[in-house]
Amino acid sequence: MQFLFLLTQIEEAWTKAPPGEGERVYQQYMALEREMKEQGKLVASVRLRPRSEAKTLRNLANGKRQLVNGPFADTEEALGGYYILECASMDEALAWAERMPNYGHGSIEIRPFWE
Repeated sequence: MQFLFLLTQIEEAWTKAPPGEGERVYQQYMALEREMKEQGKLVASVRLRPRSEAKTLRNLANGKRQLVNGPFADTEEALGGYYILECASMDEALAWAERMPNYGHGSIEIRPFWE
């Protein structure tokens, strides 16, 4: 069964992080990705550009569309990237999520795919 891991982050926290912290977290992710690949779990992963570069297209009730800058939700957390993993169960998916170094902020939403 495949699971989608939606990683959110507080982008501004990176500007306040100690020097080298971003590189340290990146290396942790790369090590975890190598292990996912070695175990045949990783289907795909993507790191997203900042939300300041995003656009949101809204379908309005009157049948028109509205294009706005930025993400749809007005929140500190923004989608930072995702993983798709092949896991036997939600318990296994949660075990992988617990190992993701989300730098003490943000969240990871885990959602199973429809079979």
